[in-house]
Amino acid sequence: MVGNIQPGDYPGLEQTPLAEISLGDDGATRRLGEELAGALGEGGFVGLVGDLGAGKTTLVQGLVGGLDDSGRWAATSPTYSLIQIYDTSPPVFHMDLYRLEGWDDLESIGYWDIVEGGEGLACVEWLDRIPGAWPGTGMIVELIRHGAGRMARLWADSSHRDQIEEIKRTMNSMSERS
Repeated sequence: MVGNIQPGDYPGLEQTPLAEISLGDDGATRRLGEELAGALGEGGFVGLVGDLGAGKTTLVQGLVGGLDDSGRWAATSPTYSLIQIYDTSPPVFHMDLYRLEGWDDLESIGYWDIVEGGEGLACVEWLDRIPGAWPGTGMIVELIRHGAGRMARLWADSSHRDQIEEIKRTMNSMSERS
């Protein structure tokens, strides 16, 4: 299975994925998002990588749903708005780098203020589009179409290794019950 992540491009990232999880459908992709929400919390960062249609926004829908006790937020792609903010607890800052071209564009949308501000959970689609957008801590989820479903490869810096292991156990347990 070929992916887009080259660990050398992400300082502090483990050299191999810490988990590979088979996702049979959109529901499983959303469940992974819910698990990420619980593992990361306020000040967390998750970068999303994958081709068009790989499930990045679907994963964020699960993440937002996992933090939205009110049920009023439905995540949508921020491709044109660049940033969607969901008033969950903690707030989710959903960003999309697809249309951006470089470091100056990150600065113009307040990317680093959000990512380094620690006031919410930052979810960044198309992280691999701009070298240097990785903050050096957090997780990266690479989504790859795999047959009728998807494969998620989870990467993280060493401080998030335990959370990835817990996500892997939970997701594997859920798939065994299905």
